[in-house]
Amino acid sequence: MNNARAENRRGSLEARELFQTAQKLFVEGLLRESIEVFSQFLEMRGDTEIALLSRGVAYLRTNQTERAVEDFSRVITMNDQSMRAFFYRGTALMSQKDYEGAIRDFDRTIELKPDNGAAFFARGSAYVQIGNQQEAARNIKTAITLSEANLQGFADTVGLFRTQFDKAMAVMADREKIPGMTLTEDELKKVRRWLDEPDH
Repeated sequence: MNNARAENRRGSLEARELFQTAQKLFVEGLLRESIEVFSQFLEMRGDTEIALLSRGVAYLRTNQTERAVEDFSRVITMNDQSMRAFFYRGTALMSQKDYEGAIRDFDRTIELKPDNGAAFFARGSAYVQIGNQQEAARNIKTAITLSEANLQGFADTVGLFRTQFDKAMAVMADREKIPGMTLTEDELKKVRRWLDEPDH
């Protein structure tokens, strides 16, 4: 009995060390290495929400979007209230050009956290891709009305689908295309500032 308990304790310590190593690699930007170590941790301990989310983001940032979608979907199966899993899966789907799927995930993100400015921006960008400029403008304007504190980290996130976002911003600046729904000069400047100042 004591041997089994000691083995469990040793296994827990080893798993904790693996997880901490994976997190450290992730923070240091060694994404491929962190994926390896998160995978070892998940093999040892089974699915955990934080490990799957972290590995999914690492997959996303290394352009392994199918694997990212798998990890985020596993988190959603475990916890359908995980706003971050829906948001990141939506981002991964954007990268795969599945804009309808991305919009559904951003809808759910906003349902779970109605003041999520990044989700409004992302959903607006997805709407541009499917040609719905009215919804795109409405979403981006909503994001701008939210407090800047809720948009921290937006510049980092938008880098994952920067091409789509730039297209959305071009549409929002085109007053002839959607009169009354375009962004004002001040709104455009504010968005550009958020994009160009990642610490803001």
